[in-house]
Amino acid sequence: MNTSAGEQAKWRVEGVVEAPVEQVAEALLNVREGAAGVDGNALVLAGDHTRESGAVTLEGGPDKFTGRFGTSGEDYLELTVDRAAGVVGVQTWFGGTYTVEPADGASRVVLRVHNLVPGAGRLGRKVAEIGIESRLEGLLLSVLTALSTHLGAPAPTGATVK
Repeated sequence: MNTSAGEQAKWRVEGVVEAPVEQVAEALLNVREGAAGVDGNALVLAGDHTRESGAVTLEGGPDKFTGRFGTSGEDYLELTVDRAAGVVGVQTWFGGTYTVEPADGASRVVLRVHNLVPGAGRLGRKVAEIGIESRLEGLLLSVLTALSTHLGAPAPTGATVK
């Protein structure tokens, strides 16, 4: 995976979950083998991977996972979990990191996106950037909603590119 929490992000998207930071971080970092985006597993994939591409089953662990999705099963993703640093890295059509920060008694979930469609070339990346901010906001909102539902917290109000 070619992303890290310290790497310069091209986009930063954030939103709030109305639950204690410890609970949200624990739920975010809960990644294990098996079906992703459901039953509290790999909720960072509750966004467009499971909604648009169909089921994702993760293999590997405990800190590095791979999965395949899409109708052909040829589309590949990778998750890296750094529990000590509180970071989940994702590499699929984008490469980025998810973290949780305190936010006035709630939790701010931050997605930092470092790259788009790796290997697609300059033109492919430029095309992928069209509408990227609204797509990333929708992606994070799906993750926030999954986290809130899992924790029994109120529904999130939205996600914003910063």
